[in-house]
Amino acid sequence: MSNQNTLTNPDKDLFDSIQSDFHITKKKIYLNNGSISPLPISSIKSMTDFCLRYSEAGPDSIEFNSYLDSLKIEVRKRIADLVHCREDEIIFTQSTTEGINMIANGLNWRKKDKLLIRHSINEHFSNYLPWIKSAENSDLVIEFFPKIDISCTGSALIEEFEKIYDKQSFKMVSTSHVMYNNGSITPVEFLGKAIKESDDTFYSIDGAQSVGAIDLDIQKINCDFMTFPSFKWLCGPLGLGILFVKKKIMNELNPIFVGSGSAEVSKIPRRKRIGSNDDFKSIGDIVFFKYPDRYHATFRNFPALAGLEASLRYILRIGVNNIQSRIKYLSSILREEILKSTEIIIHEAEEEKYRSSLLSFSFKRKNNSKVQKLNTMLQEQGIILAEREIGERKILRASPHFYNSENEIQKASEAIKSLIKNLE
Repeated sequence: MSNQNTLTNPDKDLFDSIQSDFHITKKKIYLNNGSISPLPISSIKSMTDFCLRYSEAGPDSIEFNSYLDSLKIEVRKRIADLVHCREDEIIFTQSTTEGINMIANGLNWRKKDKLLIRHSINEHFSNYLPWIKSAENSDLVIEFFPKIDISCTGSALIEEFEKIYDKQSFKMVSTSHVMYNNGSITPVEFLGKAIKESDDTFYSIDGAQSVGAIDLDIQKINCDFMTFPSFKWLCGPLGLGILFVKKKIMNELNPIFVGSGSAEVSKIPRRKRIGSNDDFKSIGDIVFFKYPDRYHATFRNFPALAGLEASLRYILRIGVNNIQSRIKYLSSILREEILKSTEIIIHEAEEEKYRSSLLSFSFKRKNNSKVQKLNTMLQEQGIILAEREIGERKILRASPHFYNSENEIQKASEAIKSLIKNLE
């Protein structure tokens, strides 16, 4: 397979053959992979096989538990290969949001610790609200970037970050790798280099819109935490996410859930006061299990692990570098076509190198009502995009994936241009 960095059409025959593995292509033109991707048939079969094995071997049998342990190991190996981290730095969660909450609520904050997070106009609320809540609970100070030009991207974002970061000390810096609404790529490696000049600052990345769509390396980013879902660009099942925690700081992340699968009570009881009264009882201390079980008090979505393992095999076999080239190529076709309409505004990074394959657009006049109408009309034709927002401005976002075809992109482009004429 080719390894191209230009906007060409890499391995056309390969990607055309892939369409048969995604049954949604038989019924719809699905361009909403930045929200939820469909499953390839191999992943669906893997989850079915898991459930059959579970039922036949016995859910709590030695045979099945051995298989489950090996499945967890295999998923960790494939995740490590994908993002270039250690296998023992991976924690299973139910979503990106849960992973971010585990970080925000699991660290030992001190009063007036400072957090630096992205401005809400572009940051996804799942990587915004948990930090706001944690600041309220622990009396933390929050700063936002960018501050002057709140919509800036790329080189301008770097300049704004430097002005803020060089003047203050922060306990945590958090950002999405790719912004969900304008598709701009955050220069996370640059930020990581600046942040890690001090060992006192944590660095957390929301990788929901990058992992599986961009060939990334956690070692080069040098973040302490990264969260991402199974069900977007990895084409995995719903209800499953990944939390990366750098090994050397894992002891600083306290579990926020506790249960029989994550801890036990020490056998040596101590007299403790329970409640506000002078009511002393002899009970043991809570002793958390070793990593990773200490963080898995609530995780039980094992069928999804089987599906994710199959999806990861699929993604890694194609190669994320090839996927990145493919989806950027498809996105460029759509961009070129819809810009032929004088009514359209594209929301993206000014510099090409900071643009992802997410393509967001709106209208110059009567925008919000037109976006809603166009989205409805497209869905009636079986063309699925996502309605999102930048501040109070509604946008339509297209997010093609590697299984989409040039023909689908052309059809979607023609439908958009045709329907725009009927929006007045």
